[in-house]
Order: sequence, then structure tokens, then C-alpha cells
Amino acid sequence: MFLIFLFSFFSLVHAEILMDEVLTVDRSEYSLKTVCSKILNNDFPLVEIASGTEVDCMGIKIDVAKFCDKELSADPYYIRAYTDKNNNKVICHTGKRVIFKYQCVKLTDKKICETHPRNACETFKEKLAKRLDLVHFSKMKNAKGHEQVNCYFEAESQVDKKSVL
Repeated sequence: MFLIFLFSFFSLVHAEILMDEVLTVDRSEYSLKTVCSKILNNDFPLVEIASGTEVDCMGIKIDVAKFCDKELSADPYYIRAYTDKNNNKVICHTGKRVIFKYQCVKLTDKKICETHPRNACETFKEKLAKRLDLVHFSKMKNAKGHEQVNCYFEAESQVDKKSVL
């Protein structure tokens, strides 16, 4: 289900996601009506999922990341938001670590794959690891000769513990 979310919202997935491993803390679920009423301060009788990252509140599209960012404003582990079409819910996902590996295989990947790996990972961070720190980034050619971007994101407290050891 989570991979379906990635393919439906992330415009960069013309490439191949090799790994999206999350050390999950929690997943908070919200009804579509709750999202619309909290963001727009109004009740909407007709709400539906518009995409992997948007809810349609009677013609007004809401980015669920903005909702989760506001709803979980005090949570340092909030990493991403998406819609769950099977259950008609918005999911606000929190986690302490994200390991993300992205293989560049198509011409449409050129922009992300030709940039410095730090910049590529910062782009991924905005959608996949919002409040975590980027602690490792690299680019390499894999066995098939395709470029691969590797990103490792971790919660600040865990990064601090490693530097003390």
C-alpha cells in the first residue's frame, strides 16, 4: 500500500525506488471530513481523495502534508503524509529513520540525478523525511551501470548520540 502512495504522488518515480525503509514511530489516521473541516474551518458534505497527497473538499484541493504539518506541529518525528484510498483516510506518518535509495533509469530522472547527491536528498526529504536530518548522501553506479542516489535520514537526537559515542 505504501508503495502505491509513492507512485501516485511523487513525480520523480519515473525512476525506480530501490529502498524506502522507515523506522516507524506512529501512523495517525484522520477522516477526510476532519481534514477539510480543520484546514478550511467549514463542514463539507462531499469529500474525496483527489490523489496520493490531496483531498478534494467540494472542489477545494487540500495538500495533506500541510494538514499533517499543522496537526503534528509539536512532533519532531513527523516525516510524511499521504492518503489511503482503501480506507478513505489521511495518514500522518512519524518515524525516526528513513533509508531511501533511488535508481536513475529514465530521461525524466535527469534533473534529480545530475544534481549533487545532497541536493537530490534534500528534494526527497521534503516529501519523505520532512523533520529528520540528512546524515548521509551519496551517488554511485550500480552493477547495471545506472546511477543511484542514496539518502539516510535520522532524528536529531539519534545523530547527537552517535557523535557522543
